[in-house]
Formats: sequence, C-alpha cells, structure tokens
Amino acid sequence: MIVFLDFDGVLHPFHRPEGVFSLRGAFERVMRDYGEVDIVISSTWREAHALEQLRALFAPDIRERIIDVTPVCSSLEHEYVREAEILRWLREAGREAEAWVALDDTAWFFSPDCANLILVNTETGFSFATERELRRRLSG
Repeated sequence: MIVFLDFDGVLHPFHRPEGVFSLRGAFERVMRDYGEVDIVISSTWREAHALEQLRALFAPDIRERIIDVTPVCSSLEHEYVREAEILRWLREAGREAEAWVALDDTAWFFSPDCANLILVNTETGFSFATERELRRRLSG
C-alpha cells in the first residue's frame, strides 16, 4: 500500500492558524500503526524542496518510509493533474497493481470517480474523520 501525501490543507489547515505541520503528529501516529505502508510526497512542496529536505520535516521513523515524490505534470496536459502525477509515478515505479490512497484537500486535482482519494477538509486539515477513513482504507 502507498499513501500519496499532500501537505497544505492536510498536515496543516490551508491558512495555517497553528503554523506549518501542526497536524503532522496525528498523521505520523496513524502511519506507525501501518508499518508496511510506503509514503510518496505529492505536495507542490516537492517543486521547491529536495526529497531529503522533505523527509527531514518528519520524525525519523516516518522519514525512512518516505520513498519518493511524484513527478510534476502540467495541468495543460492533464485535466486531473494530481491523479495523473500519481498514476505516472505508479507506472514508472512498476507498482501499478499496488493499492494506494491519496490524502489531498483539492478535489479537482482528481477525477470525480477517483475511489483512491481521501478528500481532506482544507479548513481543518487532518481531522479525526480523516484519520478514521485512512485507517479504514489501510486496514482493508
């Protein structure tokens, strides 16, 4: 299983009232219960920061499970750009048959029928409802 992780609107509410990564701990607690799950960063932060810099934002036990970032695709070429980036990563990594979920706060980055999306409320970020849904998907 692979979790594709957005940052803004997920690991902190979009407007950051509590600061950046204020909800990282809640996400990391869930990931600790699912040690076999790989994490790939799909956030736009990947365009400004190297993979090692992104990993450094997480606790040591979680950072070692962040295996990559998705490629950057143009929204001019792909209507559902984040989903296209994830599908391209899966194809290039030879992991197309593997189960995956995307934690993201932007519905229009994904096709309307994308069953793999866990849509996070951009105003609250990673909430109890998000945690419950992520655990359900990772357990199934």
